[in-house]
Amino acid sequence: MMKTFNLFLLTLVAALAFSCQPKNGEATDATIDSLRQALAESKNESSDLMGTIDAIQEGFRMISEAEGEVTEMRAEGAAANRDSIISKMAALQQRLQQNRELIANLQEQLRKATQTDETTRRTFENMIAQFQRQLEEKQQTIEALQQAIEQRDATIASQQGQISELNTTTQRQQSQISDLQESGARQSQQIQQQRQAIEEGQRTSAAQAQEIARQDAEMNTAYYVFGTKKELKAQNILSSGEVLRSAGFNRDYFTKIDIRTTKVINLYSKRAQLLTNHPAGSYVLEKDAQKKYVLRITNPQSFWSTSKYLVIVVK
Repeated sequence: MMKTFNLFLLTLVAALAFSCQPKNGEATDATIDSLRQALAESKNESSDLMGTIDAIQEGFRMISEAEGEVTEMRAEGAAANRDSIISKMAALQQRLQQNRELIANLQEQLRKATQTDETTRRTFENMIAQFQRQLEEKQQTIEALQQAIEQRDATIASQQGQISELNTTTQRQQSQISDLQESGARQSQQIQQQRQAIEEGQRTSAAQAQEIARQDAEMNTAYYVFGTKKELKAQNILSSGEVLRSAGFNRDYFTKIDIRTTKVINLYSKRAQLLTNHPAGSYVLEKDAQKKYVLRITNPQSFWSTSKYLVIVVK
């Protein structure tokens, strides 16, 4: 009766362990602990099975640790790491082969087991399948690492060849530079003289450009003012009914403009009259939305041809 109960308990725990297997294909410590507890009352064959499982798990742990070390050494990129990487990769392959043999041994142990019930056996078989999937994934990862290392070695070899070619080219260029320096020494005086001539020409050109710019600005500069008669008289702009006849009119009262850009002048008044003479047809006086006058210059060249001063009386 006690033997039957122990067998039932073993089967129930093994089934629970199987139902808790992770979906990512890796046997967890919890699963192994459940199996360990379920098989605690079995004989030596259970101990052998769990011992093999422990060895496989330890193998996978060591493989993952070595993978991390290889990846870190690759990231550092130092040439001194090459021998270490090769050694680690050899150890990875050896550890992978050992795990492959351990899994095969676990399958053989399970095949020969006589004290393991069918449910627990299926649990072991599923765990073996998970181990085999892990083994395949690790094999693919290690192969990818190996390819990356080989590619890095090929790249380094190619770069070393390029460096050698560059060194040869550099030496040849240095010889050419030496020849050029000797030739340049003979030409340096001529170059200096040419430079001085160019600098003198540049100074002359700069002065000419400044003068042209000044003349251009002067040609396109005009002045305007608007105000009431009282205001204009106060500045001597309007005197005895005549505009700009007094030599002492206040020039600072005028606004300076560039006739190429200023073509609209807001007068802010409902009455406006030009006191200076400007050709008819070169401007219009029009009202804005507030019924206040705006002077719009339609032909700047013509408008300012008679006078560069514009005086407008407003009310």
